[in-house]
Amino acid sequence: MIEALADSDGALLSAVLDQTHDCIKLLDLQGRIQYVNQAGAMAMELSSPSELIGQLWTDRWPPDVRPAIEAALHSVRAGESSRFKASRPQINGSKTWWDVAVTPVRTARGEITRLLTIARDITAEVLEREHVEAISVEMRHRLKNAMTVAAGLVMLSARGRPDVQAFAAEVVARFSQLTAVQTLILDPTAEKHFSQIVPLLATIYGQGAAMEFGELPEAKLSDQAIQALALCFGELATNSLKYGALKHGNRIRVEGALRNDGLELTWWEQTEFGEARSGGLGLGLVERLIRTARGQFRREVGADHMLAVINLPVQP
Repeated sequence: MIEALADSDGALLSAVLDQTHDCIKLLDLQGRIQYVNQAGAMAMELSSPSELIGQLWTDRWPPDVRPAIEAALHSVRAGESSRFKASRPQINGSKTWWDVAVTPVRTARGEITRLLTIARDITAEVLEREHVEAISVEMRHRLKNAMTVAAGLVMLSARGRPDVQAFAAEVVARFSQLTAVQTLILDPTAEKHFSQIVPLLATIYGQGAAMEFGELPEAKLSDQAIQALALCFGELATNSLKYGALKHGNRIRVEGALRNDGLELTWWEQTEFGEARSGGLGLGLVERLIRTARGQFRREVGADHMLAVINLPVQP
């Protein structure tokens, strides 16, 4: 590529490519390095790009990564672009992570003559994600412990008092249901389906809660959408317990429908529910969380009812 240009043009292009933080390499069809920019040499912890010329690109990666690289090269030789993520150790033993795109380089007649690789350092992103995941695991553990401690305190307080033991047992059962729901919602490895999550959320408010369910379609939601849905459901139920249908024993109906590649959840409750309280944070926070999950939230208040509509994207 560069050697085919006039000397001045080639020098200019090389200088431009040296300014990018991406690691750019040009390979022959056998996978040998023909060109590498300065960032590519620095990523390999070498002082000069010339030290890489003529070497097999796969040899610069750890053995466990090489099968994925060979598969990518095979696809590109066949005319298809390829992309993969992989890690490689540094001299000091620490790991770096890379997002690598490999594409064919064609002549004017469409003949593939070389392979182009562009690698972007995503180490900071990977470490940040691992940090967030570690915090999430710790928070799940602490939430579970908090529920266990709370349940223990309730049962301890009811010991020797037959008049409140049935109530204490119901409270402990609610804590147990809440723990189960939180574990499912916060577990990134668990598959979460709308028709499964919504009834589980309802159990937190007891079997006596006047909730009835219409259609709940089978729809898979992202972790972010599920967490937003759970917080929204909790806020609606809490408001209803304070001011609305659940407080007065009236009816709530929850149902869902798939519309335009998205999921629509409707919450309808029979109540004299006032306008949203000025300065209230709950529903405003819910609306922001739903928007963050690429969804929409709408609330309508009538003379004898309140309707909330949540729209969330569905995963394929």
